[in-house]
Amino acid sequence: MSYTDGTDRTHTFYPVQPGSPQQPAYGILRDSTQATVALVLGIIALCSGLLFLSPVTWALGSQALAEIDAAPGTYSNRGMAQAGRILGIVGTALLALALASFALFFVAV
Repeated sequence: MSYTDGTDRTHTFYPVQPGSPQQPAYGILRDSTQATVALVLGIIALCSGLLFLSPVTWALGSQALAEIDAAPGTYSNRGMAQAGRILGIVGTALLALALASFALFFVAV
């Protein structure tokens, strides 16, 4: 059986569900850029010894977690935000320890 209008009537086609700027299309989760930046900055801070970046990493990780928790089902990288936040906490603790030992060294001398 052939149709003159060229349509295929053996399958039912549904339109693609559009997403909005706030909510992506169904089933597609986005990555939070702040979470990625927090993780990368935390790794750089601990591996290179640039511990002054750690408080920034901690703040970015916390902001990313708040953003991800505020919009459930939108972002897929909550673990990266948590890891960045933890790296920031560890780096900040090491920075505080280094500053305390530095101050103690000059007080003792």
